[in-house]
Formats: sequence, C-alpha cells, structure tokens
Amino acid sequence: MLDKNTLLTAAQAETGLSDFGDPSFHQPLDLLIDALNREARLNDFGQLRAQMTIHSGLVNRLKIIAYLREFPEVLDQDVPRPVFIVGLPRTGTTALHHLLNQDPANRTLRLWEAQDPVPPPETATYHSDPRIEARAAGVALTEQFLPGFLKTHLIDAEEPDECYMLLNRDFLSVEYSAMFHIPAYANWLYSNLCQRGAYESHRRQLQLLQYRHPGHWVLKAPFHQLGLREILRVYPDAIIVQTHRAPMQFVASGCSFSELLRRSGSDQIERGEIGRDWMDMLRIYTHTFEADRAAMEADFPGQFIDVYHDDFVDDPWSAVNAIYAARGTPLSQAGRSAMSEWIDAHPKGKHGRHEYRLEDYGISREEVADLFAPYMQRYGLGLD
Repeated sequence: MLDKNTLLTAAQAETGLSDFGDPSFHQPLDLLIDALNREARLNDFGQLRAQMTIHSGLVNRLKIIAYLREFPEVLDQDVPRPVFIVGLPRTGTTALHHLLNQDPANRTLRLWEAQDPVPPPETATYHSDPRIEARAAGVALTEQFLPGFLKTHLIDAEEPDECYMLLNRDFLSVEYSAMFHIPAYANWLYSNLCQRGAYESHRRQLQLLQYRHPGHWVLKAPFHQLGLREILRVYPDAIIVQTHRAPMQFVASGCSFSELLRRSGSDQIERGEIGRDWMDMLRIYTHTFEADRAAMEADFPGQFIDVYHDDFVDDPWSAVNAIYAARGTPLSQAGRSAMSEWIDAHPKGKHGRHEYRLEDYGISREEVADLFAPYMQRYGLGLD
C-alpha cells in the first residue's frame, strides 16, 4: 500500500528540503493515493512505478520551490506567444511537435529537463548536461518494461515530450490515469484540473526552464483540451494548434496504447474497462474543448490553427507555415533545412506497425459516431 507520509518523508530526506509550498497539492495527492490503493490492482512493479512517479513529483516540487525562493527574478520573465499543440491523443500531435523541435529557435520541453528541471538547463551545456545521459539510460530500459512502446510513441532523452510532467508536481496529471485504472481520481481531475492554479504552476516552471536557456516555447499535450480557458487567461497571446483525424483512426489506437501502458503495472487488465476509461476521457476532452473554443475563438482572432492528420502526412509544410505566420516569426533557412532532414528520416511506419481493433475494447462504431458527430460535422471529417 502507498502511504503519503512515507512518500513525503522520503522526498524530504533525499533533497534535504522541507517546504512543499502551497498545501493545496495535498487533496489531489490524497485522492491519487487512495485511487491507486483501491482501484488500480497494482502488481509489484505497478506499486514500484506508482511510488517512483509520486516520489519524483514530490522531489521536484521541493527543488522548484527552493530554487524560486533563492532566485525570485525568475518569475519576472515573459513567456511570449507560446504554441500549444492540443489535439486529441493519436491525432498526430507528437509528429508535429517533433518536427517543430528541429528549428533551433524553438524551445521545447525535452524529456531530460522535464524529469529533472533543477537547476535549470544552461545554453552552454544544453546538449552535454550530465542529466541527459542519466535519462537516456532510463529510456534504454523502456522496451524491457513496456514491450512495444517504441512502436507507438517517439521517446528520447533529448527529444521533446508532453508538458503533463509539469503538472505532476501538483498531482494534477493525466499521466497517472493513463498508466493505471483509477477512475475516481480521473473523474475528479477532469472536473478540477483548471480550478486550482494548474496553469500558473505550469507558467512558473516554463520561466524556470527558460531562465538560462531561452527560446520560443512549443508545447504539446492532449490534456490541454481541458485547459483552453486557463491557457488563454495565463498566456493570452498563445497560439492554439488543434490536430484532427477521423475518429475511427484514433479511438482504438488510443485504447491499445493505454493497454500497453497499464499491462506492466497490473496483472488484472480488462480491455472493456480500458475502452470505457478511454471513451470517458475522449468525451470530456472533446466536449470541454469544443464548447470553450466556440465561446472564445472570436475574442482571440488568428490564434487558432487546424491541422488535419492526413493532410499533414502528405504535406507538413502547410501546417508549419501556418503556425509561423500566426506566431509572427519567420522560419529560418537553418530551421527549414533541419525540418526537411527530420521528415526524410522519419517516414510513416518507421518504428513498426501498431495493431489495434475497436471491438477488442468493447466499443462499437455507433458509440464512436455518436460521440464525435458534432466534431466531425464542424471539421468536415468522416468516421473512418
């Protein structure tokens, strides 16, 4: 069983720090631990994985608070015109994020710095920081503990990853519900993520990370579908990039990916349960974002961009050009050349084919069609 006091004490002992800051993190942490203990049916590895993930969140929380207290000027920095890639899971968000990362003028959240942000990275050592090698060693074990993962998701210590990791320190992260069956926590999170200062915390961490290595932020995470109102409140000049794909192309794919994540942590995996969890997530994501976008888009003209998956695969440059035009910054020749090289080096299917079937997860075509009918009509998409 996971025990909060044991976890808090271990994080304090490792860091030699004691101040966890704003106590509001206790409620989500309590809910998370309770759901993991009651609902997740953890095996030994799942127990260890959950413990390590929470421990990392607590350790980084302590370090970040201590660093910002020592260097309060960090919080005086602007975070101008960030790009948020907000499409649903499995709609091409990762490929677009990695492509934009090739421009040296862009600032993405690399896996190594996301996992270990203090002290903040420095430009002079950004590609030689010893934390890179340490994270690479962990990535090398991925296929051992999550067989098939590298066929479904681009991951590397020096490549960009999702900024859900910034919210792990507040225990307001979809990472936990992706890895484990914890509906009590997930349903609470969907309703409360944007009520608790999550994006202020997100911004503070971007300020920390850019303090000694500045750049133009390009961020990505599907959970941002829940946070549009908060994103545009905290980052009022943000560019919102929504990726689109026919629903039948990503619903089963997402279920299969969730199964892969969960299988190592529990010996009691039910595909129908995964299907229900995934559809619940897609429902709240889609309904929340579409309602908020419809209500807000007119007040933020020129800040929303739509990227269609199949069009992007055929011609990525149209999306790239639209994003740079909306941001009001030119794409340098060096950036364009680096992107061209990345496109040539990453043909579709390079990492193997990801096999999945909708019916394996107890979901019917009719359910998918019903859920996404307004979405498909608005964006001119078919079901398949």
